[in-house]
Amino acid sequence: MNKVFLITTASMSVLALAGCITPPADQSDKLEIKSPATWTGSKAAPGGEMADTGWLDDFDDFLLPQLVAEAMEHNYDLQASAARLEAARAAATISGADRFPQISGSISGARRTRSGTSGFAITSNRSDSFNLGLSMNWEVDIWGKLRASHKASIGDWQAAQESYRAARLSLAGQTAKAWFDVLEAELQVRLASETLKSFEANLATIEQRFRSGLNKALDVRLTRANVAGARSSLHFRYRQRDAITRNLEVLLGRYPSSQIEAATDLPTINNTVPVGLPSGLLQRRPDIVAAERRFAASGFRMKESRKNMLPSISLTSGTGTSTNEFDELLNTDFKIWNLGANLAQPIFQGRRLKANAKRFKALRDQALADYANSALTAFREVESALAAEKYLADQEKALETASEESIEAEQLAWDAYQAGLANIITVLEAQRRSFDSRRQHLQIINQRLQNRINLYLALGGNFDTVDSTEAGVVELIIVENTEKNSP
Repeated sequence: MNKVFLITTASMSVLALAGCITPPADQSDKLEIKSPATWTGSKAAPGGEMADTGWLDDFDDFLLPQLVAEAMEHNYDLQASAARLEAARAAATISGADRFPQISGSISGARRTRSGTSGFAITSNRSDSFNLGLSMNWEVDIWGKLRASHKASIGDWQAAQESYRAARLSLAGQTAKAWFDVLEAELQVRLASETLKSFEANLATIEQRFRSGLNKALDVRLTRANVAGARSSLHFRYRQRDAITRNLEVLLGRYPSSQIEAATDLPTINNTVPVGLPSGLLQRRPDIVAAERRFAASGFRMKESRKNMLPSISLTSGTGTSTNEFDELLNTDFKIWNLGANLAQPIFQGRRLKANAKRFKALRDQALADYANSALTAFREVESALAAEKYLADQEKALETASEESIEAEQLAWDAYQAGLANIITVLEAQRRSFDSRRQHLQIINQRLQNRINLYLALGGNFDTVDSTEAGVVELIIVENTEKNSP
């Protein structure tokens, strides 16, 4: 009897530890993807909050970190991702509970009355019964089936953690991109407004010259059409700015009222891309780590499906008291106890268990392919952003020159027209070229900012400062979670 109480008490203590989660640490394989010599072999520091948003300081914009911080606090998509993370943590805790004894207590009371006759007399007997019990049920995890299930849930939780990090990083990138789009939209509105005012001033001059007999009606008509086109472009820019501003407000968790005041210019980029980025940067990308964790979980589920074919052993025990008096429930003189064991072996289930094992093996192969594809996709995104960095810089320089020359050409064409040395078509074409070159110049500045954000997102954060001159191999650790003695 004392042993039974000791077993039960110890089981209750163990049960309190069921919520503890520790990451799996089984054998691992390596998936090697060779990187070019421009990628060094050094490892990057583990990703964290600074790695997630530290790159914001590379932009010369003091409002940007404030906007991102506001989005992190109020964005509803991120709050939903945080809730999914908490649900995954709870699921991992629940899955671990089966590995430990399940203990429950009970108390009951009953009163029974029995009536009868004895001769000519009616008799009535009343009896009370009270029971106090503590029962335990425990499936002994000899083959590690429950442990594999628990580790699979831990892998899901860890993948959810990385998905939450990915959501944070993505939200920071979306907010920065939306803010830069708002700035460009505001500058495009100002450019369109200035262009319209310039065209209207030219129209007033041309109409005055027409009334004086110095211009033809064709010049007036073409200039009026040009003014109307500029006015239409300005209204388009108003509408575009309104939509972009509301999009940013939704990311910030604000009501989309289009009330954000934009700055007066697009920011500049403070840091240049270092030569020889460490290949380990990709190991901190949350989507790659999440893919690895999902693969780890699929490996454990495959093991669990195989071990479902093995016998299961469970122990049951119970202890307590049973008495007719309530105040004697704690009296050990009325104790009762039981102890039992059960062995169950699946024999025939219509090939369900074997098919289930094949299914989880296929899911594991799918997770492996998804993991490898995530790595290749990451390299593609980084290489594309690096290549675009140079192309966009050259394009911005060319457009800056085109903008400056077009502005001078517009003024020269107008002076020549007033002197009678050029026709109105030349003036209108010069004005169109000037407006288009300045509009495209603003667009390419924003595209360079957007591409730099894409590079930070592809790298999983800001540039790492680890120095290394050795070319290396990107080793993406795939936790396969296979045991030597697995069935």
